[in-house]
Amino acid sequence: MPDTRPSAGSTPPNHFDGWWNAPGDWFEEPNVRRAGWSGMVTCRYGDTLYFIKKQSNHLCRSLLHPFGIPTTSREYANIKRLQKLGITVPEPVFHGSRKTGEGHLGLLVTRELAGFRAIADVSELGAAEKRQLATAVGHTIGRLHRAHLQHSCLYDKHVMVRWQDGKPEIALIDLEKLRRPYLAWRAARHDLDQLRRHQKLWDADDWAALLASHGAALGT
Repeated sequence: MPDTRPSAGSTPPNHFDGWWNAPGDWFEEPNVRRAGWSGMVTCRYGDTLYFIKKQSNHLCRSLLHPFGIPTTSREYANIKRLQKLGITVPEPVFHGSRKTGEGHLGLLVTRELAGFRAIADVSELGAAEKRQLATAVGHTIGRLHRAHLQHSCLYDKHVMVRWQDGKPEIALIDLEKLRRPYLAWRAARHDLDQLRRHQKLWDADDWAALLASHGAALGT
């Protein structure tokens, strides 16, 4: 169904305030935790739909950042990391953070993955296409795990597909929790078990094809 929401204009902003105050609809209502919140707004400029993740005091901490940084900053770094691997991810167009009286604000803006949809929403495929998709997904996440990276939230709604010339192209989204465990097999075990439990598209034979493709990409 075409997006009929009104456009906010033809030219997107290029600064923090412009994106933070951009008009739009909540795609994900603010999720409140502890002293902070995180939510996502969609806004259209011209022909392009943007996803605007906004956060306040929604922080992650590490040895490098003991006092915390917005999780939008971690997600931005993870997107850039997967882009270097050649894995399709949402394209970031703006990222920033700011400390205000309201708290530590985080902002991440990405372009819509045009033509993609979550495999959670795929149901009309024939047997051959399901097997083809399973193989493509296995290859993509195998490359992820070969780089010693763990998605950590690999649900079927976070694996996207777009069919190009009869072949599935895979993209990964929701990279906020991506991390680097020491052992690649631990990343693989966690993500594969998570995806298996949450997907409803593939049968046992399809899943076996996914695992075979994953193993080939992982190098096992």
